[in-house]
Parts: sequence; C-alpha cells; structure tokens
Amino acid sequence: MATKTLIAQEEYLRTSFEGPEPDYVDGDLVERPMPNLFHAEIQVSLSDSFKPWQDRKQLFRATEIRLRVEQNRFRVADFAIFASQQYSAIPDSTPYAVVEIVSPDDRYEEMMSKLADYQQAGIKFIFVADPPTRKLSRFLHGNLLSVTALELVEYDVEIPLASIFG
Repeated sequence: MATKTLIAQEEYLRTSFEGPEPDYVDGDLVERPMPNLFHAEIQVSLSDSFKPWQDRKQLFRATEIRLRVEQNRFRVADFAIFASQQYSAIPDSTPYAVVEIVSPDDRYEEMMSKLADYQQAGIKFIFVADPPTRKLSRFLHGNLLSVTALELVEYDVEIPLASIFG
C-alpha cells in the first residue's frame, strides 16, 4: 500500500517545481500532466480571443495560475478569466471563469475533482477544452455539457470552437 507524504501549505507556496506545478490538496501534492503543443496552442488562442476585453479593462486573463479554492487547497488553472485586475501571485478574488485543457495523461477522476473544487470555490463558468476531439464542455452541477462556444453572457463574450481550436 502506497503512503502519501504530506507537506505544509507554507512549504508548497514557497517551492519552485520542475515541470508543471502540482495542485495542493489537503497537504498532498497532486501531479499535473505535462502539457503538449496542442495544450499550449489553445492557451494562446484563448489569450488572443480575450485580448479585446482585457484592452477595455473588462476581463483579465491569466494562464497557469495558482488559485486558492479552499483553505487547504490550491489548484493551478490552465486559463482563468477575472472580472478585475489581480495584483498578487495568488489572486485575491475568485476567477469569473476557468478553462481546463485536456492533456494526454489527464485522468478523468482527477479532472472531475478539480472541476468540483472550482465550483465549490464559486467560479461561475467552468469549461473543459479537449484538443483531440475539438470539443468544449461546460461543467455545471457535476456534469460536463457539450457547448458550441465559450459564452459569458454578462460580458457579451461568445468565442466559437473554431477560434479556440484553430
């Protein structure tokens, strides 16, 4: 039986990691899969798509950002959208939306756990972009629902699949 080595939250927060930064869940480091080229291309597409809203100072984007989702939990979001500018390494406010991008080594159970943490933290819009299938899903009430665009109605945002997946 494998045992877990727990680490203090303070140690996690001051550690630099080689490779993808792990999530921190109740004292345990949860390894994140190594992203590939498709993952990176989607991050760039999303960043480019949200540039007009950032230029107008309506929405602010960030990639690979560490988020506190509970007192003893930090998740690293592939792409996050904030309703206000963030000024600290760990944002003070909850993102308005996050997009997780599926990597080849992602495990379904871990992805669903991460999405549930985002929902518990009060993130209003949670999406999953799957490069191989070119599908976008919205996580809502514990389910993944296929959508045809990333929509944030409050900000008049509608980014179609072609803009996300190229």
